[in-house]
Amino acid sequence: MSVQQATRPAWSDTFAASYRDLLRFLRRRTGCAETARDLAQDAWLRIAEHDAANGVAANAPGTPDHARAYLFTVADRLAIDHMRRQRHWDSELAPRLLAGPHQSPDVAETHAYAQALRAVERALAEMPARMREVFVAHRLHGVPHSELALRFAVSRKTIEREVSQAMDLAQAALEQHSPPAVRRSTLPGVADLPPVRRGRRKAMVALLGLGGVGGATSIVWQVVRERLPDWQTALSVPPGKTSRLPLPDGSEAVLDADSAIEVRLFAAQRELRLLRGGAYLSVARDVQRPFVVLAGPARITVLGTRFAVDLGAQDVSVAVESGQVSVRGAAGAPVLVLGPGDTARVAEDGSPAQGPARSTEAVAPWRSGWLDFDRLPLVQAVERLNRYRPGAPVQVDPAVAALPVLARVNIARSTQWLQSLPSVLPVRVTLGTTGEVLVAPR
Repeated sequence: MSVQQATRPAWSDTFAASYRDLLRFLRRRTGCAETARDLAQDAWLRIAEHDAANGVAANAPGTPDHARAYLFTVADRLAIDHMRRQRHWDSELAPRLLAGPHQSPDVAETHAYAQALRAVERALAEMPARMREVFVAHRLHGVPHSELALRFAVSRKTIEREVSQAMDLAQAALEQHSPPAVRRSTLPGVADLPPVRRGRRKAMVALLGLGGVGGATSIVWQVVRERLPDWQTALSVPPGKTSRLPLPDGSEAVLDADSAIEVRLFAAQRELRLLRGGAYLSVARDVQRPFVVLAGPARITVLGTRFAVDLGAQDVSVAVESGQVSVRGAAGAPVLVLGPGDTARVAEDGSPAQGPARSTEAVAPWRSGWLDFDRLPLVQAVERLNRYRPGAPVQVDPAVAALPVLARVNIARSTQWLQSLPSVLPVRVTLGTTGEVLVAPR
């Protein structure tokens, strides 16, 4: 090995030394500090993935200047791709998704939608008299919960529960009979975007406009309006990758590795369901349509903010970068209101708890190629690492699963960090011949 090869700089050192300049460069290219951070992280992951795929050690090429130039070239190409996608989204894709086809449902759809609307009417008729009266008064005439509680001499919580139960019954009837009406986007040049599912409300509108269900009542239409989405989609990301999803309302979701979401935009609410993994969300403010994130037992509600949410095996964690979010757990549990730098966890049983405050720059550090573990149980720390590692997942012996981990881990060098664990914890790390890793008691 030559002297020059022995002293080649590590990519992690190049990235750390160039990070601030790289952010300034990308901010000038894109006009957005948030996008600059995401693209810088993408550039780092792209280089690390390329080295890993080709069996190359995580060393930068040649001299530090050469390595820096290569890093900026990768970032510049990613910025160009991002701006092309954004222009395509703004000029072609989003207008078409929002406008949708202006056509009437066919005969089969008309029959199915008529059945769905009649099913909602039957569900309303079969409700207990007070529940139906409360539901109609609140949803159709806008009577507030407090006034209805006085009118019927019951508690406000009783009114809220009956309205919620009535809406659930109506929605179940609606979804049982309406057709899926799911179409994949066939627009040119969007193969890298997730499949788009159009909502069913427009076909319902066409049906009602044609008089297909002449007896449909105002309250039935209210259910259709609130419970059928205007737009919906789903996106999953494999291990070792991240992905960015812009939404038609101006919000954006950045998915962590090995994550999956479903998004639905309604007339009165925006909803994102985190099925696994984690996401960083930049939510466009809309006072008429709150943005709700559902993750395990947690329900997080915002108007406009930036925050991260992660769905773990034992809890859900939330960290706020800007704005405010409310975090709810199980029914009857206290509601937490979080501001910039605040964190919270919602346990499996739905009980929320305030977490330690952190710098807003530390929210979703995986976007910059890092993971921060603050006294996290070893098994949960390894669970996070497994999202980024190809092949067999790292296994943790139950005897050491609860050991606390306090560390800042470079994702691209996770194997080296695992090998160093015996120096800080009473464990041994065994590397198998086929790539499997086992962490067990020493």
